[in-house]
Amino acid sequence: MSSEFISNFAAIGTFVVIGVTAIAAAVQLRHMRANNQLTGLLNVLSRVEDPVFTEWVDRAKVILQQRLPDKEFRQQVTAGSFQRENNPWLNICNSYEWVGSLIKNKLIPEDTFMDVYSNRILATWRIVEPIVALVRRNNDPSIWENLEFIVVRAREWEKKYPQGRYPVGVPRLAINDSWLAVDSQTT
Repeated sequence: MSSEFISNFAAIGTFVVIGVTAIAAAVQLRHMRANNQLTGLLNVLSRVEDPVFTEWVDRAKVILQQRLPDKEFRQQVTAGSFQRENNPWLNICNSYEWVGSLIKNKLIPEDTFMDVYSNRILATWRIVEPIVALVRRNNDPSIWENLEFIVVRAREWEKKYPQGRYPVGVPRLAINDSWLAVDSQTT
């Protein structure tokens, strides 16, 4: 064997080792990204499922139904002079703004989030949309733009999957509605 053959063989061997190492690194990076996305998603889900968050939604609905007809309240919101402490609608909008940013920047997987929360996003939007309009009236239209982004994405999700996203080919359960006959009776 000539020294030139051995040198070429060593160069090819080195190239193969570097190539395999690069592939292994790419696979490892993909697994790390998936792990980071899962961690981020679990963090978001724990916040959205927190009983305090549910309380914010319930309280915001009541407060806004009561206060939005009041012109003085609307003027305070438009002027930005509303109470910021202990404010459920502000907390909701800011929280979903944060979630929207994570989704928009692909730090958490949109499909997984929308599969569970698209309907909740749309229900929450129906509650806060009037207040978003008021806040944006004299201010920066980019306020809560990430909230707006996830509402748009949730609408698209619901349009794409109007019957949900139950796996094709998996049988559905026959759910017994034991109260249907009683509830269907007219009094």
